[in-house]
Amino acid sequence: MALAKLALVVLFLAATVAIVSAVECKNNIADLLPCQAAAQSETSTPSTECCTAVGKFKDDPACLCSTIAAAQAAGFTIDAPVAATIPKRCKLDGYPTSCSKSK
Repeated sequence: MALAKLALVVLFLAATVAIVSAVECKNNIADLLPCQAAAQSETSTPSTECCTAVGKFKDDPACLCSTIAAAQAAGFTIDAPVAATIPKRCKLDGYPTSCSKSK
């Protein structure tokens, strides 16, 4: 019984963290404007400004993928798979290597 209660508390906390993360991600497309060239060509070296902008997503790397998708939906010319490689090209760790929706 106590184990079942503990499991429910853990599930509740995990769901709460997921909801808070989703709420905190503002998909501010302007954050990625310095990365527009790097998001179109994998051979383009991201600028210092771009790497700084992407670094702001460190605490919520999934928000980077969400913001990339929002920029695409807004009509920005972004190659999402290429954009997802920007953190690696900036030598930033802890980011997804792709923004695939499959788990």
